[in-house]
Amino acid sequence: MRVSVIDSTPHTDWLPWITLRAGNTRTWNPPTVGEQVLIVSLSGELTTGLVLFGINSNVYPPPSHSSEETVTLYPDGAKISYNHASGLLKASGIQSATVQASKQVIIDCAETTASGNVTIDGTLTVKGLLAYQSGMVGRSASDSPTGTATVIHGSIIQQGGQLISNGVVLDQHTHDGVEAGNAQTGLPK
Repeated sequence: MRVSVIDSTPHTDWLPWITLRAGNTRTWNPPTVGEQVLIVSLSGELTTGLVLFGINSNVYPPPSHSSEETVTLYPDGAKISYNHASGLLKASGIQSATVQASKQVIIDCAETTASGNVTIDGTLTVKGLLAYQSGMVGRSASDSPTGTATVIHGSIIQQGGQLISNGVVLDQHTHDGVEAGNAQTGLPK
């Protein structure tokens, strides 16, 4: 980092700055133009200086004044905050987010809500009750003339209430023209 004092003329050559971690664990969050810094140098020689930054100013005020929050505010307006009094972790103002894991991601909480659409490219396994409130859509059968038939493999067990198909209650309907040995019956009623 080059440092200028008040004006835009550099008063030093490139100087190293202190980062949070610089070993096996490394962080990257470089200083920005106009950010207030402090130079620590041996014998007052600026060319041997080390830059410390993170000093708020009128140009870059703190993103919070609460002693109960840790906040990071980004130049595009994205904000990540954690309130240790309420236990609320919040990320806002972001355009997209990616969590990439090679083995597993676990979300362990009593309630999870997604307000938008959810797409699952792999298999969905539900170990508890599957409840849906706005209907259900299946996969179209490849040989369906209209492309709207749903394919379900395996048995369907229905208990309680009625199972109705095309207006006919399946466990209560009767047929006309039923006779012993007659292979044909009338339509269900």
